[in-house]
Amino acid sequence: MLGLPGAFPFLPSRVFLALLALLCLSTTYYLGTLRPLPIPSSPSYASSSLALTARIPFYIPPSLFPSPHLPRDLPALPALSLNTSTFPAPSRGNTVPPLVHTIYHLSGDRPPPLPYFHYLALRSALLSLRPRLMLMHHHHASPPHGPYWDLLAPHITLSPLTPPQEVYGHRLSHFAHKADVLRLELLIAFGGIYVDIDTYVLRSFDRAGLMTQDVVLGMEASPDSRRTALEPGGLCNAVIVARKDAPFLKRWLATYESFDSSVWAGHSVAKPWELALLYPRELTVLGTRAMFWPLWRGEDIDMVHVPSKADDSGWEFFKSGQLTYHAWESLAMKYLEPLTPSLVLKGESSFTRMVRAFVGPEDLKVEKRLKEAQGS
Repeated sequence: MLGLPGAFPFLPSRVFLALLALLCLSTTYYLGTLRPLPIPSSPSYASSSLALTARIPFYIPPSLFPSPHLPRDLPALPALSLNTSTFPAPSRGNTVPPLVHTIYHLSGDRPPPLPYFHYLALRSALLSLRPRLMLMHHHHASPPHGPYWDLLAPHITLSPLTPPQEVYGHRLSHFAHKADVLRLELLIAFGGIYVDIDTYVLRSFDRAGLMTQDVVLGMEASPDSRRTALEPGGLCNAVIVARKDAPFLKRWLATYESFDSSVWAGHSVAKPWELALLYPRELTVLGTRAMFWPLWRGEDIDMVHVPSKADDSGWEFFKSGQLTYHAWESLAMKYLEPLTPSLVLKGESSFTRMVRAFVGPEDLKVEKRLKEAQGS
């Protein structure tokens, strides 16, 4: 029987095997601690649809672009006869001061007595907005007067001035164009809320959050039925909410370098919408039903003023939730001019149901005195 040798020279020693086993275990442990490199995530400024764009070498996100330069040489505000240092500052948490501006009679001749429909519009602003100061800017030779104005006089401060006669060398002949320029100059200088004198304010702007914004404008719907709700005729300047020195208003005023008086609403309605598309971060835009609805078309004005039953063929302003109603007085004068307190209180139109909320406690007495004076 053959015997095996005591050792096989080709077999590794026990020490070698132990070292080899230890090396394998160490390698396995090390590999287990490794993780695959993560795929770079898109930066916060890139949307999911732009994730690939954001990874392009040397990519600069639009949020890092410098802001466009603001216009410098703006038309100067006409001198005011008021102590502007007493104008109110914004309330805590707001950027817009509780200051209301309206413009009245810039022609320089003696105006007729303040009509009742203007009285109701001004009273709606006082009641709904509760401003600390309301200013009526007017030609220094044309202050408001009349018995209905006498009721408002303790609550509205007159601001006589000389209206602008030109802008960037373009003559301003029509009082409406003078008022268009003046309202921008006033808001740039002082901030606040501008309302046309035929605008009825139905809700508090402060409670609606408007006073915390830089600029607020409402869409004016287009009469073109082919357009969508987001393709308006423009942004109407009958109501403007703005902080002092708002960049958007400065850009808007600077566009009057190209002013053309033959284009009626070119700079007051169309131009601010063009600017909003270019500088959307500089303002807050409200939809077509917020401020200027129903529209100025004949059928819309008839719907508002022709007698109707509530919730029937008319328009219920307070139920709509809208903030204001612009009465388009130049087109609705046949309905507005005859209004008296009695007609409003007895009226059955959408308009009379709305303005009834703003009838004052002395209005019927004034109406009675006027009738007695006419009969004597």
